Amino acid sequence: MKQLRIIIIVFILLTVGAFIWLTAGTDAQTLLFNRIMISDQRIIFLVLLLSALTLLSTLSGLPIFYLSMAMGFLLNFTPALLICWGVNILSVMASFYMVRSAFTEYFSKKYGEKKLIKRINKRIGKYGLWSVVFSRGIYIIPTNIINFSFPLSNIGTRSYLLGTIIGLIPECLINVISGYLIKHEVILLSAPETRNWQAAIVGIFILLLLLVFVLLKIRQNRRRKFLTLKGIPFESK
Repeated sequence: MKQLRIIIIVFILLTVGAFIWLTAGTDAQTLLFNRIMISDQRIIFLVLLLSALTLLSTLSGLPIFYLSMAMGFLLNFTPALLICWGVNILSVMASFYMVRSAFTEYFSKKYGEKKLIKRINKRIGKYGLWSVVFSRGIYIIPTNIINFSFPLSNIGTRSYLLGTIIGLIPECLINVISGYLIKHEVILLSAPETRNWQAAIVGIFILLLLLVFVLLKIRQNRRRKFLTLKGIPFESK
């Protein structure tokens, strides 16, 4: 297992080094969009290339938002959103299994008995699904931190997958819409006004999540009261 950890670390360092070298003197999204606009390749090839780069970037902890924007730039809105969402889910789960298989056991042995880690694991064990949803949905915490930290906890695979499926919706929506609007010359690549509608999407998503969470809590409390009353024997006069 130690050899696997070394291989993964070397892979990440090489990928990050190549990324820094390729983007030296420019930013990644400008470089990518310029390449796409001058490319004479078929769209299917570019979509497959963006999907492969999304997987590679997710595994190595590199940013992927501009790849999702490029998907919105290339395709119509609905297929771009669905492909982006699906590719991101697969990439995140690949990262999850990579970290969990190579680093979780080592991390647990070295830090698992610390009070802070125990407290975090207890919270995640109770609110695992919701913690993933909110961490991804608020669109503030860097994706690579989420991808590399949650697999080290005791969160279940199913909870992580469901939380990721739900939590990636606003991120994919924002990035694909940005690329789609750039394509139709509604906004520029770095237009500051995009922050307003991005914040609106995140805000609406969080409000919906809070509403669902509150409704589920109300339902849970009512069910608990019903079971409690059901267990009380009926006394006739």
